[in-house]
Amino acid sequence: MTIQDWGSIGEIIGGIAVLVTIFYLAIQLRQSTQAAHRHTYNTAADSMAQFSWNLAKNPYLQKLYRTMLRAPDSLSDDELLQAETILDAYLTLMESYYLHNIQFGEELSQARWGRILSRIFVTPGGQRYWAQRRWQFHEEFAKYVDGLIAAEP
Repeated sequence: MTIQDWGSIGEIIGGIAVLVTIFYLAIQLRQSTQAAHRHTYNTAADSMAQFSWNLAKNPYLQKLYRTMLRAPDSLSDDELLQAETILDAYLTLMESYYLHNIQFGEELSQARWGRILSRIFVTPGGQRYWAQRRWQFHEEFAKYVDGLIAAEP
């Protein structure tokens, strides 16, 4: 074998090594992306659980929130604003979670969160809130909520 033959063999081996490296990096990137998605999901779920826990620990806010959903007209303007701010924060978390799932094609537990949202928007206060504040949410999320509302009997 000549030196050129050895050089050709080296180029073939080098090309194979590059392909193997690219394949390995693609696998690593996919695993890293999946881990990042799971972390985002866990963070969102933890944030929603923490929000609910903080609401449950405060009897005044819990009652205010419940009254806003069931009988919003019975609240003063200040109480209604405070209760709507609570719902703003909660729906912002839900919106973030939903948009993440849409972006990455993951459903995870979207059906569960859909049921939670549906329970909010079948109430008089939830319907009033959505009619007044739908505009402040991303259009994709707003369409999703509209679909949930339309699907309710």
